[in-house]
Amino acid sequence: MKETILIIGTRRKCYKAAIELGYEVLVWSNGPLTNSRKKGLKGFLEVPYSLCSKELSSEVKNFLTSNPITRVIANSEESVILGARARKHLGLKPLGYNVVERFHNKFVMKNSAKEANIPITNYEMIDEKTNADQLIESLGLPVVIKPVDESGAQDIKVARNKQELEKMMKPGLLAESFVVGSELSVETFVQNGEPIFHNFTEYLHQWRKSAVPAQIDNDLKARIIELNDKVIKHFKLNRGMTHAEFYLTKDGPVFGEIAVRPPGGYYMDLIQKVYGFDSWKTYVQLSCGKNVSPLNQTPNGHAAVVIFHPGAGQVVSIEGLSDVKKMSSQIIDLNIRVNVGDTIKEHTNTSNEVGHILFWNENRSDLISSISYVENNVKILTEPAVFDSATT
Repeated sequence: MKETILIIGTRRKCYKAAIELGYEVLVWSNGPLTNSRKKGLKGFLEVPYSLCSKELSSEVKNFLTSNPITRVIANSEESVILGARARKHLGLKPLGYNVVERFHNKFVMKNSAKEANIPITNYEMIDEKTNADQLIESLGLPVVIKPVDESGAQDIKVARNKQELEKMMKPGLLAESFVVGSELSVETFVQNGEPIFHNFTEYLHQWRKSAVPAQIDNDLKARIIELNDKVIKHFKLNRGMTHAEFYLTKDGPVFGEIAVRPPGGYYMDLIQKVYGFDSWKTYVQLSCGKNVSPLNQTPNGHAAVVIFHPGAGQVVSIEGLSDVKKMSSQIIDLNIRVNVGDTIKEHTNTSNEVGHILFWNENRSDLISSISYVENNVKILTEPAVFDSATT
């Protein structure tokens, strides 16, 4: 009899991998699923996550108990707490709520990292008594303001003076010191409490382009892995995958934050191309408590993604795609999601894109040249547009 698993989130490659592995798959979506996304599923639940912000709704509880679910996989930031609640309701072996909270709530996360003497940015939680002068004295300028429970750089703001800070401050938001330095991420697969694979992703430009593997020396890589694995062990993660971000400062690497889920930004595709194993199947198997075969640790070439978003407005022209398509031997995936005449909303997070190109090259310098070629040739031009609630 096939094992039935619930996947919370609609990342198609995740539940496709689960189906191919032989699982019966149920999907809980934040909204309506298209017919094409329902294909191959044993069942689905179309209940907005916001309806379960405090506790699972009766509809969700009924769905959970009416299916023989043995595992729950939450593959997006907004669904990780829901995954913990679903496991508790089903009486399944948890990623305990307190464990999930360390990975999901940035204030709890930073407090936990501080307990383990992991280098982190200075931070303060904003409440009704917090004032701008106090924050500036404590954190300096600029000050980064962010929600405690969102991902993908969503709603992050930077206050560069007292006046900006006063406008951005709201109780419940997290304030952090601004870090001078470059940033990268570490993607880690975890099996039986032990990290078994690390990938370094280089942020060539936040939100817009990234490369795998990051170009850093072995000593720095070892130091970051030491910090990364210390966080994982201190946070008591037993299985699955983490996506951690680190700042590279003049004083050494500084821990930014960590999520207990796969990364966005097509990093899973880049990992699969560079290391030669199926990243999504590996994630599903580990999340289901299965052991996997030893994973290749040696990169085979270099891969990168360029994400397009020209800014809010109406698309008036799309240029350069025919030239880029001539690079077909290097292109893993090319997808432009808009046409002339379409209206684009403001760029608010990493998943809010209008298109992307994924590349591979055996030589890093050639890969960087390809990225430059694409950026210089592909142009999605817009003009101001009037928005309504129905546009995307």
